[in-house]
Amino acid sequence: MDLIEKDIPSYNTLIDTFKRIVSTAWNIGNRIHQPSIDRWLDNFTGEAIYTGDDEVKKIKAIEREKQIALFLLCNFVYYNENEIKHLVKIMLNKYIHNVFTSERREKITDDDLDILIQKTQFTFLGNISESSSYLLYLFRQENELSKRCFIETNATEYIVFIDDFSLTGSQAHDYIIDKMKDKNLIKNKRIYILLMITTKESIITLKQIPNVTIIPCIVLDDKSEAFSTSSIIFTGYKNSCKEEAKKICEHYGKKITLNNNSALGFGGNGYLFGAYYNIPDNTLPIFWSSQNNWQYFFKRYNKIYGASGISLGGRYV
Repeated sequence: MDLIEKDIPSYNTLIDTFKRIVSTAWNIGNRIHQPSIDRWLDNFTGEAIYTGDDEVKKIKAIEREKQIALFLLCNFVYYNENEIKHLVKIMLNKYIHNVFTSERREKITDDDLDILIQKTQFTFLGNISESSSYLLYLFRQENELSKRCFIETNATEYIVFIDDFSLTGSQAHDYIIDKMKDKNLIKNKRIYILLMITTKESIITLKQIPNVTIIPCIVLDDKSEAFSTSSIIFTGYKNSCKEEAKKICEHYGKKITLNNNSALGFGGNGYLFGAYYNIPDNTLPIFWSSQNNWQYFFKRYNKIYGASGISLGGRYV
């Protein structure tokens, strides 16, 4: 065995590491406290590792599950508000760069930029109440765009659909296909899909749509998948650590999701990321599910397609 391989850090080391991550990398101050961490960790009862009656082994199994869960939490990528606002600025720059590059402009003036923006309609990808419309709001604010940029006019030549998380591309694909049935929408117009965080899989799916240009901001690959063979999360650690972690996530994931095929999140990729305003369902359900009395760590706002319901407030722990 490679000598550099080792076990994951101890529970106490991980607790200290996580608290530093919250205050520095996540930069959300004192919004997460020890009781909140403990409440989430109490979900892990040892049953994924040990099902016997030996009390000593059971206690060790509980400790091990909590240690592994905490390790995964320390590797969670959390996009705070400032980071999302920075990303929407990058998205606009990428759109501008793509258009002018495709037109092979040798020289670009401020007037050229103004004309492009005046000819562009930015719109959300999905329903008006979903996260892409919220991202569009930040997009307008942070890029200091006129409201005219978000309505179709006689001058509109470019339509740009904006989405935050597109990890399989299936929903975005179906939405755009449906929209493009409106011949007035696409007549004499260039269609773009501007994605904040996406994957190679999603891009391949969306490229199946004819006459549409895909512009990604952040592209995830299999290194970002918790349990892939090239996962960066377990680099330098014993392979048995990753196997244990996957076993735990699959065991509890099947109990706390409506579909056993989604035990590792929608698409089964086992991602470890989310934003301050929501968590994608492609992320491991152990972080966000509330099914079967599971105490989530991050509040996920699910889409409700049936009759509306009222909840007495979500909580961010």
